[in-house]
Amino acid sequence: MNRFVLKAGVGFCVGVGFAFGWLHEREHSDHLSAKPLNISRENPASDIDCEHAPQSDWFTVRGIFYEPNKTLYNADWEYCNGDLPGERVRIMDANDQHVFFQFENDEVLRLEKLRLLDNDAPQLLVLTESTGTGDDIDWHVISESKGALEEWKKPDYDGPAQKLLGSDEDFCCKDWNFHLEGNDVVLARGIYRKGDGNCCPSRGGVLVRLQPTNGAFKLVSAARISKPEYDRWSWTLCSKCNLYY
Repeated sequence: MNRFVLKAGVGFCVGVGFAFGWLHEREHSDHLSAKPLNISRENPASDIDCEHAPQSDWFTVRGIFYEPNKTLYNADWEYCNGDLPGERVRIMDANDQHVFFQFENDEVLRLEKLRLLDNDAPQLLVLTESTGTGDDIDWHVISESKGALEEWKKPDYDGPAQKLLGSDEDFCCKDWNFHLEGNDVVLARGIYRKGDGNCCPSRGGVLVRLQPTNGAFKLVSAARISKPEYDRWSWTLCSKCNLYY
């Protein structure tokens, strides 16, 4: 009998601890490196138009507090289960009254805080993707400057990459893969022989490295890489990330 009571007490404590931990993580989460919920994107009976849906049709998957200096912001990863499901990230004031930035796409891949500069102020990283053969990835870095949020500017890296292609080569229908390596953003894109199937870049790839500065990135290098090298960079990932905890 005592053993049963002991087991029940331990189970109750574990359950309470799990619930408290979940609530604490929801309110004070510092980073999100993978989608926390298995969201079902199949809802044939839904007639919700997510593009024009009211806030009541959007559900928060995960939220984090962002406090780069003295001002507190909320960053919410939200999901709409409509006829064409969608996801978005909204960056708002602490009371959710004003939306400073909204990034909407088929999927949200990442929402997290990180440190790209050698100071105490973190940045916000938002990574979204469009479904389909193109694997179109949009990435955004947000920080605060002079009391206002701003999105970091990106240099032109498509132009330098295009110059590395031969006359019988192109990028087919695929976008850049996104990576974080240390403090740098690294982008990789496969090179195709014209006419190759969209699954298989046969000519290796182009690797671009961007270095963070205050409110922007600068292009450090754009170079061709071999097919084995490109295969290593062919998935969006975070290698030795300098995340903020």
